[in-house]
Amino acid sequence: MKTYIDARFLPKATKQLYQDLASRSFPGVVFYVAVWAALILPKYDYFFDSSRIQYTLMLTAIIAFASVSRLLCIIVYKVRCSKNQSCHGGILLLGVTLSSTAWGMCSGYMVMSPLFQESIAPNMIAGAGLCAGGLASLAPSRRFLTFFLVPMLVPSSIALIMIGHPFSASQVALSALLFVGLYGISGIQRKEYFNALNSQYQLEEKSNQLAELNTLDPMTGLKNKRYFDEKMNDEFHRAIRDKMPISLILIDLDHFKQVNDIYGHLIGDECLKEMSRTLKSKFNRTMDTLARVGGEEFAALLPTLPHDQAMVLADKLRRQIEQISIRYGDSSISITASLGVSTLYPSADSCAHDLFHRADVALYEAKRLGRNRVACSPVLDIAVQRAEKKSA
Repeated sequence: MKTYIDARFLPKATKQLYQDLASRSFPGVVFYVAVWAALILPKYDYFFDSSRIQYTLMLTAIIAFASVSRLLCIIVYKVRCSKNQSCHGGILLLGVTLSSTAWGMCSGYMVMSPLFQESIAPNMIAGAGLCAGGLASLAPSRRFLTFFLVPMLVPSSIALIMIGHPFSASQVALSALLFVGLYGISGIQRKEYFNALNSQYQLEEKSNQLAELNTLDPMTGLKNKRYFDEKMNDEFHRAIRDKMPISLILIDLDHFKQVNDIYGHLIGDECLKEMSRTLKSKFNRTMDTLARVGGEEFAALLPTLPHDQAMVLADKLRRQIEQISIRYGDSSISITASLGVSTLYPSADSCAHDLFHRADVALYEAKRLGRNRVACSPVLDIAVQRAEKKSA
């Protein structure tokens, strides 16, 4: 696998391999039982003759047990994966080994038993057919194919040698040739399988990268307004389900138009980039969303954060923005920002727009009061307010 799969995709490819082997094994179980039925049922009178019926039923029970065991191994694997438990292929390999060993031992017994001498030829053909079927199912895994082919071919070949069958040497040579041939063909199929898987993962990676780029603001590297609106809506509904607060800080750079007019847009762009770096350094929770929502307006969406903590963060951010210094020739340019904070304990009657509108109103209040300050809207617990109205 490592030869064909990029190292970044190995864990994903390994899991996918076992899932595909599990899916491919269902037809294999059916084929396994069907071959046994095709071996004995057309010669019902022979296999179920009074001298053989006991042994035929015993062999059939072994084949049936092996089939059910392999099927259970597949089901157990799928259940574990569905519950995000261990998804390694050990249980699948056990099922494959059980079924091939059961067939190989039954085949060897029929070769050695004087009661079944007339069935040697169809027995060998049935074994070869199962080996070919195993190739179709198990080719992606060298280990699985080996654990299937060897127990299938070796017992009957050894049995022929032990009874001194005149064609035992030919049978051994044909079995060895069959193993080498199937193993070689599996290498071609394995290469095609993993190359296709690697191409699929590379395509998915590029698609994800493109999707990620579509969510970013190219100037600052923060999330863009479209992504922010979608995320705010999702987090708002999550807050309703979890009955948790959600806070929003809107940040607007003070007198930014003057910076562009006096120093030029290149300096203005540098201010925006420096602002984004400051934001990223201040908010480091994975659940927080930082975005550029306007020309010089930024937003920090803070799920589960209560109002008092949001206010503390906003004031720390304001003071850190004051320390931003952009070099311009021999001098430096400082910037300030006004911040609006809102916190909601939302309910099904509210919407994400309420959170943004209240933060926007608080932002303009900060500007009205002289800029370079933090203003907030009152904490709104809609569920509590509704309960108070009902009691009144």
